[in-house]
Amino acid sequence: MIHGKQLSLCLLAVALSALTAVPAFADPLASGVVSVGDRYAVTTIHGQAGAWVSGSWVVSTADLQLVAQVTFVGPRNVLFRIVSGTIQLDDKVYSIVAAGWRGYYNRDTNTCAYQGPATAPDGQRAFFVIHGRDTLPVQQGTYMHMWSDFRDENGILWRIDLHTYRFKIN
Repeated sequence: MIHGKQLSLCLLAVALSALTAVPAFADPLASGVVSVGDRYAVTTIHGQAGAWVSGSWVVSTADLQLVAQVTFVGPRNVLFRIVSGTIQLDDKVYSIVAAGWRGYYNRDTNTCAYQGPATAPDGQRAFFVIHGRDTLPVQQGTYMHMWSDFRDENGILWRIDLHTYRFKIN
């Protein structure tokens, strides 16, 4: 005969075992429920950039806003193009040149890379290569850590560190 306390423990055990059946990654990119044409947004939660300028270390806020559209879905990789976006660094906004941006997501390692040209506020061209890795999947999307080394139009090398959030917008 099962007593009240034993019944509670049994119900708790059943509930916990049901939770382990839920996939670790609810984000479609990682879980495999993604289709060509799907769109994702990547937005910065917290971003910082640092550079050695005129003999001292300068720290600035950094911000990344991207919209990506899936162009290929394979068993291990998802490829996409960047539809729109901006990168803000040291109070300068770089506008994404969408025609030249591409990216990929590796399902095995939960890593990604985004790369392409941008236009600086003064009209000069710049090129970004941004790497990322998933840090915390949640039901609505995925938190990510992203980073880049970027040489601006003045030749200054910036180290960019971003904490971002990716979510499906279709």
